[in-house]
Amino acid sequence: MSPLLLRPRCTRHSSSSHPYSVLLPNGRVNQYSQSFIPFSGKLWNSLPVSVFPTSYDLTSFKRKVSRHLSLSFG
Repeated sequence: MSPLLLRPRCTRHSSSSHPYSVLLPNGRVNQYSQSFIPFSGKLWNSLPVSVFPTSYDLTSFKRKVSRHLSLSFG
């Protein structure tokens, strides 16, 4: 599992991302950009802050992620 992405500087990109973003390695080969880890990491980092509950609630998290993805890709 990739470690949480710590952003030392405040930029537009870092301020719009959620605190659970993961650091993705910079792949040198485009062939691997669509494999599971890079693809799912990009998808995870694209989730809005609103899908993450304030306390641990897996059911709520799954429901919100499912709703977000169905609106994004549906």
